[in-house]
Amino acid sequence: MLPRPTPRLGWGVLRTVFIALLAVHVFISAWLVASVDAVYTEGRPAPTEIHSLVAIDKDRTAIDVSVERATSLFIYTLSRDNDAAAEVEVDDDEEGPTENGPPSSERDYLSLGRGLVTWTLIGLVLAEAASLTRKRGTNALRITMFSATLLALFVAFPACYVLSLSDGGSVSENSPGNELEGSAFVHTQSDTSTHLRWLGVEVQASFSGYDLGLVEPANRENVTATVPQPGSEDASSFIAFESSFAVEFGKNLDALLYVPFLWWVLPSNTPKVFTEEE
Repeated sequence: MLPRPTPRLGWGVLRTVFIALLAVHVFISAWLVASVDAVYTEGRPAPTEIHSLVAIDKDRTAIDVSVERATSLFIYTLSRDNDAAAEVEVDDDEEGPTENGPPSSERDYLSLGRGLVTWTLIGLVLAEAASLTRKRGTNALRITMFSATLLALFVAFPACYVLSLSDGGSVSENSPGNELEGSAFVHTQSDTSTHLRWLGVEVQASFSGYDLGLVEPANRENVTATVPQPGSEDASSFIAFESSFAVEFGKNLDALLYVPFLWWVLPSNTPKVFTEEE
């Protein structure tokens, strides 16, 4: 094993520059990549498959979607009545939002996660620069900021992405299956489960219901009131959809793992300890 270099202030300056470059490299890279596999399992759109790749960085969410066996989905889209809508009961005592009312308090979890990652990266660089002052506690500070940065990138930001999906935000609106769930469906059933995986999170979701757009206008009231009998014409309006979201981290995030290595190979002078004699 090679001996550790002699601690010097110059090594510390060089190490701080390298860590700042690593932080910039991570900052401009994709932080999260989600591969989506979805399929219509029952109904007229089946067996259409949707494959999507979602990449999230500091500014935007890029989504690339490919559709396989799309003929049935295309015919389903053309055949359904887009004007069909399920009746929604409105409570007279519940006041809805007005144009002059206060803005919505819906949280933007993804922006919150972006801000958290950005500030921890900045804090990592500032803590590394502070260690050059040789003041007591600066080494503990940089270790703390390094740990906070890892937690922000590998724990908090994926959690914010999952919360943004369940909260119905812009990411959820751009996800496969959202248009299906937002259609005129009755007797719906949905389920979402979250599973932790190595360096990632997997979200499995399913949705099913009877599409009123496939029901004759004269029968829509009956279908809304009661579930159609199996084998009946109205029962053919049943649609089922399943999806699996595999969330992985960006390929360049492992660059942060070089930080402890730089602490070892580029040591600076140890923190100065002032005694009573000084």
